[in-house]
This record gives sequence, C-alpha cells and structure tokens, in this order.
Amino acid sequence: MNTGFIGIGSMGGMLVHGLLGRGALAPESVWAANRSQAKLDMLAAEFQGIHRVGARELAAQCDLIFLCLSAADTADVLARMDPELSSGQMLLTTAGNISLKALEDRVPCRVARLIPSITQEIGAGIALLMYGSRVTAEDSTRLENLLGSISRVVVIPETVARPAIGLTSGGPAMLAYVLQSLAEEAIRNNSELSPELARKLVLETAGATTRLVSEANMTTEEIIRRVALPGGMTALAIETLSRFVPQAWRSVFRETSERANKACESVVL
Repeated sequence: MNTGFIGIGSMGGMLVHGLLGRGALAPESVWAANRSQAKLDMLAAEFQGIHRVGARELAAQCDLIFLCLSAADTADVLARMDPELSSGQMLLTTAGNISLKALEDRVPCRVARLIPSITQEIGAGIALLMYGSRVTAEDSTRLENLLGSISRVVVIPETVARPAIGLTSGGPAMLAYVLQSLAEEAIRNNSELSPELARKLVLETAGATTRLVSEANMTTEEIIRRVALPGGMTALAIETLSRFVPQAWRSVFRETSERANKACESVVL
C-alpha cells in the first residue's frame, strides 16, 4: 500500500517520522509532498527511498493520503489533486476545523479525520479517529493497525470532537501549563526555592502520579482521598482549587467550542 503525506510540518513530520521510525511503513512505500523542498530533502536523507513529489503525482500513486494541512491550505491542494482522486482511495485530514461532511462533499474518496498528539513522538498517547460514511470495515482495521504502532487509537463520533481534541491533542499543552504555573507560584511564594528544583519536583511528581494510575490502577479520586487528609494542608489546597479550577475549565471548553464552530462554518473547500 502506497501512503502519501502532504505537509510535513509539526504534525505531518511527527507522523512520518513515527511511522517510518517504528517500521510501520517502508520508505519505498511513502510519498511526500511539501511546500518547502528543504524539508523533503532532509526527510529523504534520513529515510532513503522516500518519494519526493508534488501533490498531484502523490494523489496518482497513493491509496492512503494524509492531508496534514490547515483548512486554509487544503482547498488549494485538493484542487491540484482533483484529476487523480478516486473512490478507491482513503483521504485523512488532520485539520481540526474541517468536517467530514464538507470533505465527503468535496472528494470522491473515503474520508476520515485524524487528530494526532505531540505524544506520538514517543509512540504514546491518544490518536483520535473520526470516520466518514463511505469508510469500510477493512479501511478502519487497516488504518487503526497502522496508527496503533505509534499511539492508542480511539474512534469517536464527530459530535464529541471538540472536547475530545481538548483532552488529547490540546491536553499535553494544557497539562504542561498547569505544571509550569504550579512550579512558578511555588517559587514566588518562597524566593529561596530555585526554579530548577521547583520544576524537577513538579515534573518528577507528575510522572510518578501518572504511574500510580497506569501501574497501580489507582483512580484519581483515590489519589486525592489518600493524600488530601481531612484538616491537612493538601485538603486545604484542594478546597481552594475547587473554587477556581472548575470555572476555569468551563471557560476553556466553552470558548474553544464556540471558536471551533465558527471556524468550521467558515471553511470552504
């Protein structure tokens, strides 16, 4: 199966490197197109055998095509690919604001939306998949097996895309911000605490906490109950957080959902 990647920037480059690096794809079966020729040359030097082509030639050669482009760039690239696209191909977009219906209305291919995460750089984390109406059982099995080499694949309906994207693709950045702000406030509270030590303490603790969940099968509720003992300082901290954190998350999900809906409405393929 020839597999094409159009756009090898942040997410596209991560997918190509992950799938090739773990042997899920052979370089000879990979076709890559990108606005910057320099990036293509670097990729070809790292994985000898990759085909460096334009979008139209890629569409003529590939059964499975990853469109790792913004919605704004997708329309122009699809126009160049049009003469070569057919119902026998599968086309995936990684753009968060292109609906499956809009893509199905635009191309004859079977279509899907893929929302990867930066965590796939280490072969971990969730990759979200949403399928269009023309996708077959064989398509889904093949695609999930492929992406399963670098992630845990979770198939979701498009109706829950926005909050799910926030929890997975956006999650690493939001969690990193929470950890960063926790360390920064601890430093502000006591100037004798060095930034290096504060960050080390936070990151080591965060990593160990996730291991409690994944390896010791503890729930988050159990961790809170066992650490935040009544009358203790941690219980006071949790009580304080409970007055502010839920409201902050409500604002996060409401405002991102509103913006995403507007962005989807404005997309023209």
